[in-house]
Amino acid sequence: MASWKIPAAGHLAAFLAFALVGGLSPTMAAADGTGKNRLVGGFFIHDRGPAADRHEDGFDLNLEAQFAAPEWDPWQWIGSPRPHVGATLSLNGETSLLYTGLTYEADLASRLFAAAHGGLAVHDGMLHQDDADRCAAASDCGFGSRVLFRGGLELGVRISEKASVSLLWDHVSHGQVLASENEGIDHVGLRYGIGF
Repeated sequence: MASWKIPAAGHLAAFLAFALVGGLSPTMAAADGTGKNRLVGGFFIHDRGPAADRHEDGFDLNLEAQFAAPEWDPWQWIGSPRPHVGATLSLNGETSLLYTGLTYEADLASRLFAAAHGGLAVHDGMLHQDDADRCAAASDCGFGSRVLFRGGLELGVRISEKASVSLLWDHVSHGQVLASENEGIDHVGLRYGIGF
């Protein structure tokens, strides 16, 4: 059976640009020009971080669209997070992923901010390791599920009213909730954001 792969970086970048510019998100129309919606992009080190198993390596391209929080009362009750959709694409043929979720952001100082991300991701990596010895010896057992949980922490600086630079760490796995295999993967990198 042929393995499923996420589209090449160029195709996905074109789709995200079309989605943003074309206004496919219902929250796009609500933007007032002060940067409530954001396009964020950057480069990550692949499978490195505090929870990484380091079975893969290389560099990744990260593209993400963050949208203004809806002004519904129930949404405000959960803290008015920003919905987001994005992709982390391996530039070395390793695991790539598409993800969606919510971003909670807080100001720490006049220009300094922190954010927490949570949601779901779908990936094109190995599900199950056929080599039982490798699985037992190196904990290289596969992700176990095509859908994984994704969480992350970010620390950034606003360099203008609409632009920011940040450092992000994220972890993607299922915590042995969806299958016995639970390889997981980390990304660490720099991102640039622009609001519109």
